[in-house]
Amino acid sequence: MLRLLNYTAVMLVLSCIPAGAAPVRSGSGVELAPHKATYSMQLGRVRSGGDVSGAKGSMTMETVKSCAGWTIKNRFQLTLINNEGSRIETDSNFSSFESLDGLTYRFTSRTTRNGAVTEDIQGSARLDGPGGAGTADFERPKGTRYDLAKGTIFPTEHVLHLIREAKKGADRVFRVVFDGQTKEGALEVNAIVTGYLAEPPKRWARNKLTKRPSWHMRLAFFPVASSKAEPQHEAGLRVFDNGVADDFEWDWGTFTVEGTLTSLEPLPKPKCP
Repeated sequence: MLRLLNYTAVMLVLSCIPAGAAPVRSGSGVELAPHKATYSMQLGRVRSGGDVSGAKGSMTMETVKSCAGWTIKNRFQLTLINNEGSRIETDSNFSSFESLDGLTYRFTSRTTRNGAVTEDIQGSARLDGPGGAGTADFERPKGTRYDLAKGTIFPTEHVLHLIREAKKGADRVFRVVFDGQTKEGALEVNAIVTGYLAEPPKRWARNKLTKRPSWHMRLAFFPVASSKAEPQHEAGLRVFDNGVADDFEWDWGTFTVEGTLTSLEPLPKPKCP
């Protein structure tokens, strides 16, 4: 199935900040902020063997900060059309909460395909401490549990880590990330930072959220439990130093879906003691 970017994505996926807001974590060197972003989606490239002839959809992501942590809300709608003219309509709602210290995480995800429910997930996860191991427990499907290896992180911490490493000049960043969007468990995310961009894109040059430096990144996603050399899928996007994500591309092997940022607005920051 199509797995969403929450940090983010998303996810990536999916997080951005207005000027003057307090850092998420002390000493992180990166400030993320509340925002709402909307993207339109369309078919990109179709490679040899691909049977997709059309794609159209939209994605709306809200990143909300409280004094306790970050809430991400993601609504994703995509229609794919194959070479025979059949339509596959995917509608997905995902929400999560990650504590400011990056150690606790809650998630809910519901996906339908042509009106039938294909994913109905709810659960929580916890790490023993920074860099420590942890567990993820699912209420739906009931009884599902994953052990999280040492070094596993959650999506907001992953965004912070990517930007911190990019600022240091790193061109490759590898981490294991648990997001709870599917029943597959954690993913190994291999990111390649391909270039530093000092100037914002012209169409967003007047927006305070994008009038800042950025990098192009290419992310490959591998299920931790899989031994396959090829990634499950890949994503390319532009990431600003505050976590805002500009236009992106999802790569599913035989075809790609392109996302274009159509609206971006800051959300209020909390007044914390």
